[in-house]
Amino acid sequence: MKHTWKKEMKPKLCIVGYKPVIAIARKVAAEFGDDADFIFITSLLEEAEFFLREIEGVADIVLAGPSTRRMHSKHLKIPIISFRPTFPDLIRATQEAQNFDNRISLCLSGDDRDFDLSLLSQVMNASFLPFYCDTSGEYENACKIGKEKGYRVVIGGSYTVGIAEKLGMKGILLYKGMDMIRMAVKNALEICKIQHEGIRRISQLNAVVNHFPEGLLLTDEAGQVILDNPPAQTRLGTKKLQGQRVTDLFGSKTAEEVLYQGHKILNAIERENLVVNYIPVRSSEGIHGLVCTFTKIDEIQDAEFTVRKKLHDRGFVAKYKLDDIIGESPAIRLCQEKASLFAAAQGPILITGESGTGKELFAHSIHTISNQCKGPFVAINCATLPSELLESELFGYEKGAFTGAHVSGKKGLIELAHKGTLFLDEITSLSYSLQAKLLRLLSEHEILKLGSDRIIPVEIRIIAATNLDMESCVADHRFREDLYYRLSAFRLHIPPLCERPEDLAPLFLHFIGRTRKEIIGSLIKKKQLIRRILENEPFKGNVRELENIAKRFCLLYQPGKHGEKISALLEACLERKTRPSAAEEPAAHLETALGETEKTLIQEMCRKYKNKNEISRILGIDRSTLWRKLKKYGL
Repeated sequence: MKHTWKKEMKPKLCIVGYKPVIAIARKVAAEFGDDADFIFITSLLEEAEFFLREIEGVADIVLAGPSTRRMHSKHLKIPIISFRPTFPDLIRATQEAQNFDNRISLCLSGDDRDFDLSLLSQVMNASFLPFYCDTSGEYENACKIGKEKGYRVVIGGSYTVGIAEKLGMKGILLYKGMDMIRMAVKNALEICKIQHEGIRRISQLNAVVNHFPEGLLLTDEAGQVILDNPPAQTRLGTKKLQGQRVTDLFGSKTAEEVLYQGHKILNAIERENLVVNYIPVRSSEGIHGLVCTFTKIDEIQDAEFTVRKKLHDRGFVAKYKLDDIIGESPAIRLCQEKASLFAAAQGPILITGESGTGKELFAHSIHTISNQCKGPFVAINCATLPSELLESELFGYEKGAFTGAHVSGKKGLIELAHKGTLFLDEITSLSYSLQAKLLRLLSEHEILKLGSDRIIPVEIRIIAATNLDMESCVADHRFREDLYYRLSAFRLHIPPLCERPEDLAPLFLHFIGRTRKEIIGSLIKKKQLIRRILENEPFKGNVRELENIAKRFCLLYQPGKHGEKISALLEACLERKTRPSAAEEPAAHLETALGETEKTLIQEMCRKYKNKNEISRILGIDRSTLWRKLKKYGL
C-alpha cells in the first residue's frame, strides 16, 4: 500500500549496508520512488559512523542492519531502524548452506535471539553453532571459533560473509529477501509521517501560544512555568518566566489551591490589576500542571467600551421615512404635512399621542428629511432606566466619577448624537434634576459629564415624545414648565386610531401583506367591509392592537374555507368581550375604586416627597413595586 506525501514534504530515507544489501535496497527503493527520496551508504558497523554523521540534518531516518543500529542509535540525533531477517529468510539461508554441509555456524545480531533454532534444527536436520554479535570484532571472532571447531559454512550478514571468505569458509548471506527491506521502508515511512505530523502540530501550537492575545503560562505539577508567550512577558514585565513559580509571579497561593484541589478558578484578581484564570491540566493519572491566562483589568474595560460603542453605532440610524406611515385619513395626512414642515425648521419637537399611535415612527421620519439626516439618530426610552443610570447614559462620565466607573470614562448618548438627532421617548419619566440638565442643553447647547469640570459643546436636535397629558404633568409639578415650553415650540399630536377610521382598513391590509402576501389580493376587494367591522372596535392599544388582530387573522384565514365570508372570522379575531353580568359588576367597580384610591395616594406622596426611597418606606412597599405602580398610573 503506497503512502501519499505532498511533494514538498517527501521524506529522505538513508539505507546503510554492504554491496549485496544495497543492491537489493535499490530495487525496493524503485517501488517507493513517489513516496520518498533515498540515500545509499555502502558501509557497516564502526566504519559507518563517519557517513552517518554527515547525513544528520539531511535524512529523516536511517535503515540499517540490527548491529549497525545497536552500535550507533544512542550517539546520533537521527533515528535508526533495522531491517531484521525473518524466519523464512533463515530457512532459505539454511537450505542454501546445506548444499555444502549440515553443520552450520550462525552469526546473528543481538536482536535475533528470538529465533527458535532447536525447532529449525529438527525440521531441517541441521546442526547449528549460534553466535550473537554486535561489533566487527565479535563477528570476526565468531567466524574464527567456527572454523576452529570444524565448521565450513557460515550464515550471516554482509560483514560476516566477507570475513568467512577471508578465512576460507563458505559465507551464506542472510539478508537476501526483498520483503525484509520493503517492510523496513514501510515502517520508516510511517515513522516519518508521524514525525511530520508532530512537527506540524508543534508549529500550530507555537503559533497559537505566541499569537494568543492574553498572557499565557503553562506550569508543571509543582507550579513552575515551563511555557509562556510574549503577552505574558509584557504584562509581567520580564522575559525570564520559565522556571519561576506562578505563586511568586502573581503574589498569591491560588495556583497551589488549584493544583491541590483540581478545581479551576476563573477571574481571580491578582496584583491588583490582573484578571487571571487558573485551569488544571488533568488526565486519568492526576493533575500535571496549570494553564494560566491573564490580562490587565483596564484592557478588559477598554474592550468592553469599544464593543459597547460599536453596538451603539450600529443602531444610530433612522429606520423609517414618511412614506412608511400608512394612512388615508385627513388627520394622518395633516400630521405628515406638519412633520415635513417641522423637519425643515430648527428647534426641538414634542410628539404627543396615546401609546401605539406611531410617535417613534414619526420621530424617525422627521430625522430622515431634516438637516441632521446625515448625522446619527440616537433613541432612548427614558422610562427603561432609573434616573441615576439614565443620567450617566445621557451625559456620560469622566474617569473615576463614581465607584465602578470605567477607567477611561464614557461618552453619553447626547455626545454620541452630535450633529444628529436625540429622540427621548416617554420624556415625562425624567427626574426633576435631569429635566434641569436637559433645559441647559436646549438653551446653551453644551453638557457637563459626571465628575467633569469641562464643558462639552454639542449640536443636536431633540425630539421628545410622551403618551401623557403634558399640561397635567406641568400642573401637578411632575414636569418643569420652562422645559415644557422649550420643547413644545413645534408640537405634533398623533390622534388615536379611533379618531381616524379611514386608516383602519389600509393599516389592517398593510399588516396582512407583511405576514401573508398571497391573500392580500382577495382582501383588498373587501376593504369597505373590513372598515365597517373594525370601526366598532375602540382600539385602546391603537396600531399595536390592530397589528395583533391582523396577525390572528393571518393565522386563522383559509382561502378555501373562508373565501368570500370573512366577516365572521374578522369578528372572531376582534375577541370582543361581552358585558359583565350583574354578579361581576360590583367586583369590577370595587377594583376600579381601589385603583383610583391607590393612584390618588401615590400621587399625593409624589407631590410631598421627591425621594422614591422615602415614599417606598412610608407606603411600606419596596422600590421596585413603587416603580411598577408609577408606571401603571403614568405618574
